[in-house]
Amino acid sequence: MRKAIRIILLLFTPFFSVYAQNEPTDCINTIIICGNTSLELNSNGVGINDFSIAGNNAPDCGFMESQSLWIRVNIVQSGTLAFTITPESVNPNEDYDFAIYGPNVSCTTLGSSIRCSSTNPPAAGVSTLTGLRDTETDESEGPGSLGNGFVRPIDAIAGEEYYILIDNFSQNGGFDLQFTGTALLPDSPINNADTNIAIDLDLTECDIIGDGNDGMTNFDLESNTAAILGTQSNTVITYHATEEDANINLNPLVSPYTSTQNNQIIYTRIENTITGCFIVDTFNLITQSGTLISAPTPFILCDTTDDGNDTNGFASFLLTEKNPEILNGLDPLANILTYHISQSDADSGVNTINTAVPYTNIANPQTIYARVQDASSSLCFSIVSLDLQVNPLPIANATSLMQCDEYMNPTDGITLFNLNQAIDQITGGIPDQTVVFFEDQATANTGVPAITNTEAYQNVAANQQLFVRVTNDLTGCFRITTLDLTVSTTSANDAILSLCDDDGTEDGFREFDLTLANPQVLMGIASPNLSVAYYETIEAALSENNPITSYINTTSGTQGQDIVYVRVENNLNQCFGINQVSLFVNPLPDIEGQTEVFLCEGESISIDAGLQSGDINDFDYLWMPSGETTQSIIVTQNTDYTVMVTNSISNCSKNRTVTVNLSSPATIQEIVINDASDNNTVTINVTGLGNYEYAITLNNSGIQNYQDSPTFTNVPPGFHRVYIRDKNGCEPEATEDIAVIGFPKYFTPNGDGFHETWNIKGIATEILGNSIIYIFDRKGKLLKQLTPNSNGWDGTYGGQIMPSGQYWFRVQLEDGRIRKGSFSLIR
Repeated sequence: MRKAIRIILLLFTPFFSVYAQNEPTDCINTIIICGNTSLELNSNGVGINDFSIAGNNAPDCGFMESQSLWIRVNIVQSGTLAFTITPESVNPNEDYDFAIYGPNVSCTTLGSSIRCSSTNPPAAGVSTLTGLRDTETDESEGPGSLGNGFVRPIDAIAGEEYYILIDNFSQNGGFDLQFTGTALLPDSPINNADTNIAIDLDLTECDIIGDGNDGMTNFDLESNTAAILGTQSNTVITYHATEEDANINLNPLVSPYTSTQNNQIIYTRIENTITGCFIVDTFNLITQSGTLISAPTPFILCDTTDDGNDTNGFASFLLTEKNPEILNGLDPLANILTYHISQSDADSGVNTINTAVPYTNIANPQTIYARVQDASSSLCFSIVSLDLQVNPLPIANATSLMQCDEYMNPTDGITLFNLNQAIDQITGGIPDQTVVFFEDQATANTGVPAITNTEAYQNVAANQQLFVRVTNDLTGCFRITTLDLTVSTTSANDAILSLCDDDGTEDGFREFDLTLANPQVLMGIASPNLSVAYYETIEAALSENNPITSYINTTSGTQGQDIVYVRVENNLNQCFGINQVSLFVNPLPDIEGQTEVFLCEGESISIDAGLQSGDINDFDYLWMPSGETTQSIIVTQNTDYTVMVTNSISNCSKNRTVTVNLSSPATIQEIVINDASDNNTVTINVTGLGNYEYAITLNNSGIQNYQDSPTFTNVPPGFHRVYIRDKNGCEPEATEDIAVIGFPKYFTPNGDGFHETWNIKGIATEILGNSIIYIFDRKGKLLKQLTPNSNGWDGTYGGQIMPSGQYWFRVQLEDGRIRKGSFSLIR
């Protein structure tokens, strides 16, 4: 039997390297060819290299895959297997090559080709046809100019299977494949619907998705499966959007499937699961313009008294209000809209709800159904659900506010009310409620105009009724109630809070704990369940805004200038009274701070409380540790004395500590004199309890300059007196005479009466009087020997005047010390 098979290879650029899944460019995806198969295929390159597997040998006629296609044939009746490949293109350069593997091999055990042709028609000067034919004797030919394009047929035996690789080397188009031998291939399955003209596989649906005129809607493709299959067994049906997908069993469609256009072709693959043989058939998806309606938003009403009960969840719905939303722009004259209690009624179009009158729900919430039908077609209708919901009205309790008459004229019954204080009583504390106040019923019903100054509303009469509109913020439902305003005639007590300025900073400011005034405010009031709150201003107390529990006075040292307001009310938020609390900050006694005094050893001293201002008789005193209570006391011991000074009127106290330190005059222990040098020093060592300072008078000058250091430097030679006194005032002052030995650096015996002789200083008859002085010239010649009590050297030797120059001396002091040096004689 001759079989003609048309195979189209759709060619792409050689550099396109992405391959479609399951395309027969690879052996593993080979296409089975059956007795009545018609194929349309793509070939996108070479796929994987099937000949990289060991034992799979490339075609022995020497061609490589470029645009390749693998097919497979099963022999059901023995005979010759022959075919002709005819290119669709008439281009003389068309070049198709092929190779045959088998029999009974697999894609991983292909072995070597048993037939092969790679002849290039233009090079060989032959036609572009190629294949197997009876007149040929060679089994392989090519490449290039070798061969004529045909090799001899295969003697095929029933049950054998062969793999055929066809490659379009020229890449110009598809080809026709005609089997010309006597061997038979298996039959393909059939489309049972083709045998029954009464079966129409075309599917028609109403376009109810998206745009009702775009041809896109949902189809149940599987509804055709039974009609196509009939009584066939071992057969599967799949549906595809393209013929190529159906041929290679790629991208099967699933239901519900959304069509892409009106009259869309669907390709049906009917495959025998035993032989692998399949056919591809078609049917159409026909889309009628649909009633594209919109799912409506829930129909929500607030409960009303229409049925005599505004709490039972039933209300009257005017369903026609939802018509425009459901029709979504559809012509109401061309479409019939009805409402139904159940889905089944809507599906059948029965038991419609009468929309000429309001519909009262039978449950809350309740779902009803809207059906929109094309007036010209019973096929196209759509159904959507509509939820009916009745929201409850909010709680709105009638209540009252009682305010104190403390605004402006406290006897006229006109005052300020903070209406917001009633909100929790009105709503029961339920959140998400908006409360608005009105002066009459009419404005409360319309919602305008509302009272705006709710924190400081001034009533117009002593007893006034307001109307309150409570709205649920989540549902918008509202209820109206009343608020009665009344003015209290009761009162609490004024109070005084007094503090001493003893917070560590005496600046006249203190922080008051206002709750300490509670007993005074409530004194003598027998009413139970009263609460007390404090405010900075009368307005705040009236409106109950910004309560405080503590307060820092703003007037330094206030004596009642600073006032806060106390509001007393019962547990129903009714004002009992608004009163004043006067604040006082009393100064501490004005006394000196901590000090210290000195007590001379063996004596006594008077210390006092250090009062700087005020009458000493207006204060109480307590000394510790002595326990004395006078303003001043006499002490004889060195220690700390603390006096607490208390104002007998304000009872404010302040402490002062007097530290008594012991002191005494100095006793000279030793005076250390380092003299007869370039820098004579005198150090005075004393004992005693005092803090001492020191002075020295030079050569009985009588000038005393005291210093803290007991050491004096650069003391000139001569007879001096040292003084030591106690800085703390303890007497007597200690004194002692001293002599400092020194040697003049020069003398000038020129008759002017100054520095006429040279002699050692600081030595007298009674002080080192037996010392001896020797004077030498520069050569060491003794010129003069002196005693300290002599007139000194007059610059002569043997009656001769000695010349100006440098001379040397040697002093042998009475205490054994030796001093040497030089001096200048200047004429």
